[in-house]
This record gives sequence, structure tokens and C-alpha cells, in this order.
Amino acid sequence: MFQESSNLVFHVLTDGENYYAIKLWFLRNHYKEAAVQVLNVELDIQKENPLLLSLPEEFRVSILSYDNPSTNQIRTEFLSIFSDSHYLLPHLFSNLNKVVVLDDDVVIQQDLSALWNIDLGHKVNGAVQFCSVKLGKLKSYLGEKGFSQNSCAWMSGLNIIDLVRWRELGLTQTYRKLIKEVSN
Repeated sequence: MFQESSNLVFHVLTDGENYYAIKLWFLRNHYKEAAVQVLNVELDIQKENPLLLSLPEEFRVSILSYDNPSTNQIRTEFLSIFSDSHYLLPHLFSNLNKVVVLDDDVVIQQDLSALWNIDLGHKVNGAVQFCSVKLGKLKSYLGEKGFSQNSCAWMSGLNIIDLVRWRELGLTQTYRKLIKEVSN
């Protein structure tokens, strides 16, 4: 997974129900010389209640195929989006500048060290673009405003996040406002 394991710290975020089982598993199973910190995110949320804890959500989107319009084939794609807990990262890791986030269903097949050195420029998040689905096709989920119709969706399973830039832009606060508006 990573060549220089002694320089790594894995932060495993979980809920109270799974905390002790995961912590015990990592006490018994080591990844080379890497440090593993298991965090019960529910405990942190109860202290300051920044956001609700939730799992990443996966949406099934069915799209009429434009490749061969005469057949009227419907193609189904699955989109996974950030959970509320992703918006806790700048708060949970206030002393970190950057994180590589892997969802629990990601299978790693090669060394991920190169991800750490990717220059994001002024972008906050590096993720895999998913251009099979344009945001314009997701109007029923996203509403009519606030995005380019031709922008690609992106997958949340693997992300490189610049926490410094995230904090500068106040993205967690913006997300909180959006959640408040939508829930009213």
C-alpha cells in the first residue's frame, strides 16, 4: 500500500458500536511499522455537535443511453457521495494540512505513496472524475441552481483533501448552512 510505512499514521473513523471491535482488531493486526489511530467519531460529535455522523450515501441513477438512441436502453450508474462525517475532517484533524481519505469499501491494489505528492493547486479535493454522469442529469437530487450542467460528478471513495484550503474557504460552515436551509 505505501512503501515507507514508518512515516504513516492511519486514522480509522468509526462509530461507538464498532469502536472497540476495530480497535482490538488493529491491536492484534499491524501494517508494517505504520501507526493506527482508531477514533470514535460519535464521542467527538457529542462534545461539540458539529454535524451528524452518517455513512457515505450511494445513489442509483438510471440514464437513457445516448450511444444508440434507437434502442432506448437505460444504463444504471452508482454514485457515492461524501457523508456528513467527511465534513468533520478539518475539525478532527486540526493539526493536519492534508489527508488521503479512503472509504471502507475501497480495495487497494498498489502503492498509494504518489497520492501524497499530488499538487492540487488551489483545489480543495482531488478525486476521480466520473463523467459518465454529468451533474445536469442529477437535477432531481441537486435542484436547478448552483452547478454547471456539464460538470462531471466525482467519486468519494478515494480523495486527497487539502485541509488548509478547506479551512480557508470555510467549507464545513458552508455545508452546515446548506443542511440547515434544506432541513427547514
